[in-house]
Amino acid sequence: MIEAQKIRMRAAPSLVQINTGFVGPGSLLLSNNASTGGTCFGDSGGPNFVGGSNLVGGVTSFGLNGACGGTGGVFRVDRADVLSFIASASRD
Repeated sequence: MIEAQKIRMRAAPSLVQINTGFVGPGSLLLSNNASTGGTCFGDSGGPNFVGGSNLVGGVTSFGLNGACGGTGGVFRVDRADVLSFIASASRD
């Protein structure tokens, strides 16, 4: 029988792009590689923390490489419209 380990995994990706080009104003693109880690299949919806804090700056949204390398997209939650939606949903 295999037991799941409850270990919080951590990666230190680099910012590739924000507010321009492919991702537009609501997302950012982060590096994914073996040296710094990154996201892969099944990570969608997972938190992306700001620095070493517990503050969620975005949620994992998409990947651009079938081998979980290259870059990964993050939907930003620091925008006024998103924060307003989150606040209204938490009141319901």
